[in-house]
Formats: sequence, structure tokens, C-alpha cells
Amino acid sequence: MPAEQPLWLKTVHRLERAIGGPVESVVRSDRYFDTMAKAKKTRRKAGSVVEGVSRRGLHLLNLPAGTDVRRMREQMSRLERRLDQISYDVRDLDEDERDRPGVK
Repeated sequence: MPAEQPLWLKTVHRLERAIGGPVESVVRSDRYFDTMAKAKKTRRKAGSVVEGVSRRGLHLLNLPAGTDVRRMREQMSRLERRLDQISYDVRDLDEDERDRPGVK
């Protein structure tokens, strides 16, 4: 590292020290974590309220809400997995029948 730093770099370092120290002390405080926990809880609660209102509104218009679509996707995934399993079972039964002597 050169002995003499450019002016812009000195300015950036001074600014970082002036701003960084106070910001780090705030971010590491218990009050900050308490505030963030409350903010997260409030945001989650507000999201639930908004989701409930939008779901009711969509249902009044006879439209599916996001939760309805998610449930349908889950059901379809379970159905596809079950269908795959049944297909494997049928294939195994067919192979067993072909392997038995006297069966064409």
C-alpha cells in the first residue's frame, strides 16, 4: 500500500469512520433488535390482514385466492406422486406376469 493515499480515499475513510461507528453501535444494541422484532411482527400481522381482505374479496367475485392456488398445487403434486407410484406398481406387476412360465 503506498505511503501517500489519494485524497478521495482519505475522504472516503473519514466519512466511513464518521458514519460507520455510530451506525454499528446502533445496530448492535438491544433496542435495535427489539425494534426489528416488533417491526417484523407488525409486518407479518399487516400481511395477514391484507391477505385475508384480498382473499375474501376474490372469493366474493368467485375467483381463487393465492392460498387456494397453493392448496391446489399441493394436491396436484400429491396426486402426481401417487400416480407415479401406481404406474411403477403396474409396471412391476406386468413384469412379474411376463416372468411367470406359461404366460404370454
